[in-house]
Amino acid sequence: MEVHAHSHTHGKKSWKSYFWEFLMLFLAVFCGFLAENQREHIVEHSREKQYVESMIEDLKTDSTAMRFVIKYIKQQVSGFDSLLHNIYRKPFTDSTLRTLYYFKETYTLVNLKMRFSRGTILQLKNSGGLRLIRNRAVADSIIKYDIITERVDDQGEGVDFSGKKLLDVSVKIFDGENVTDYNSNSDYRNILRSTKKFNLLTDDIKLIKEYANLAKFRKDVIINYIRQLTSLQNRIPGIIQFLKKEYHLE
Repeated sequence: MEVHAHSHTHGKKSWKSYFWEFLMLFLAVFCGFLAENQREHIVEHSREKQYVESMIEDLKTDSTAMRFVIKYIKQQVSGFDSLLHNIYRKPFTDSTLRTLYYFKETYTLVNLKMRFSRGTILQLKNSGGLRLIRNRAVADSIIKYDIITERVDDQGEGVDFSGKKLLDVSVKIFDGENVTDYNSNSDYRNILRSTKKFNLLTDDIKLIKEYANLAKFRKDVIINYIRQLTSLQNRIPGIIQFLKKEYHLE
């Protein structure tokens, strides 16, 4: 009996088959790439919007804080005006001295400065988040706001410096024991109603004039600080409106 071996002949693949296999593989990889790219795009867009929303909240917080700071330091300027008015009224009476001590304790020794909400800006700068802000005008407005707040901070340092200079001379003129009774509750208005006799540590007219000059210098520094804060505060509503418009936020 004869046994015949049957050979199974498989035809060779044509170039078209290879081409279609390659094309299908390429399309699968490419579509995967597009899907991943789209996912990253959606994630980054979401983060971008979150940064802008956070920036808006920081701006609102800054605006509220500036309103409080401006209101107080305007009162401080008025206190300096009253102090300077009385310090040139020689000879000093008991009433004049009480007035000088009152304004010195209430206004000249207080340093109230603006503390800006920099959380969002620091994240954007330190983590490279600014690259997520695709809108160039928005990125520019955020950077500009940051620059202006740094300038205001510099002026705030001037407020601190003028306060330290004034304090250095103040302790040579005013006797701290005169206000010891009023320090516990910090209600220095009682100084004006007091019948206690107040006195200065010195009658040195040169030193008193130096104090007056430093008081005027500090007042002028604070006035400039108010101008900068007011200008910045007036910008904030426009910045917020612009950010909301660009990102369709309510």
